[in-house]
Amino acid sequence: MTTDTLQRLLDEYVMGTIQPEDRQQLLAALRDPDLSATAAAFMLQDLRTGRYDIVPEEMPEVRERLRQRLTEQLQATGIPSDAPRGRIARMEWWRVAAAAVVMAGITTAVVYLTRTRHHSPAPASRQVAADIRPGGNKATLTLSDGSTVTLEQVANGTVARQGNAQIVKLATGQLTYQLQSGEQHETLWNTISTPQGGEYQITLPDGTKAWLNAASSIRFPAAFPADERKIIITGEAYLEVAPLAQKPFLVEANGTTIKVLGTSFNVNAYKDEAYTKITLVTGSVKIKTNQREVTLKPGQQAATTGNNDDIKVAPQADLDQALAWKNGLFNFNGSDLHAAMRQLERWYGIRVRYEAAVPDIVFKGEMYKNVNLSDVLDMLKAMGVQFRMEGNTLIVGN
Repeated sequence: MTTDTLQRLLDEYVMGTIQPEDRQQLLAALRDPDLSATAAAFMLQDLRTGRYDIVPEEMPEVRERLRQRLTEQLQATGIPSDAPRGRIARMEWWRVAAAAVVMAGITTAVVYLTRTRHHSPAPASRQVAADIRPGGNKATLTLSDGSTVTLEQVANGTVARQGNAQIVKLATGQLTYQLQSGEQHETLWNTISTPQGGEYQITLPDGTKAWLNAASSIRFPAAFPADERKIIITGEAYLEVAPLAQKPFLVEANGTTIKVLGTSFNVNAYKDEAYTKITLVTGSVKIKTNQREVTLKPGQQAATTGNNDDIKVAPQADLDQALAWKNGLFNFNGSDLHAAMRQLERWYGIRVRYEAAVPDIVFKGEMYKNVNLSDVLDMLKAMGVQFRMEGNTLIVGN
């Protein structure tokens, strides 16, 4: 990508006019360290020259942190901070910070937040006592005999054997099941579980790819029987199902059954969420509960309740929000504080307790997940959320 194209996409992102396909191109391109550093240099220059002066009075420390971390990244890459750039229209500071951090991928938030009521900023005494790092690639494999393997600790190569399936950890850190010759006579069930603060990717015995979010699990046979492919999911997973016309693929989650042939979709089945949500990206899936059955088209989302009496279908789902976790992001669009905190609990391995009425806050936008908890809490503090840390518990309230 040329610097002119990077400039254009960056400007469009900052102004909020970028098209979905261009946004994906921008995020993909910025995985390149050189492009990320170049964009960071652009934004740092603007922060230093005062181009963007509309900073909330309670946020100077966040702006300083942003400037400091952008400077550190540029020093690490050797790209000068006064690299030339074109004009970016004047705008509110939160969007500047958002764009800068999308480009750098290193600090604070790629969000701007809307509060529906005014709250005074939290006092300094409510600052986080100890910082907590973000989650990472962590999971446990439980074999059919009950033995377990901690996947982030085991060396690359063959991890175990189950019947005629060889379980291999790749150099990328993901797990794959490779079937050897011979017939499998016994169904050997395996489970991969992620803790709070863990994610993992696996290739199932049929070639289906699965991504697990934090505090989730997937249970499956080491070799699928001849008549069907069936797995059980708790928490959240994204699946790209290998098409096998004569062998349907079934997913069970919270009493809901999902039937597919070859398709990609996301399942959010956390027990502490009000609905189990199935979001279809490509192909076709059939959703079945005790009372109803529906077929989803790409871009639609089905929501079932805990008693599985009905299925609500959204004709146009927010795919960016549904898949944000898989793309390394939090997406808080339309979320209240409780919903946002549930995501933080899973990713940072913390507990949240409320001691007072929750502020009436609505979140918009998204942020990278590879930041420390303190970076997230800086945003809450600026919005008037009062909190303190006691051990591993974040206490929200006075």
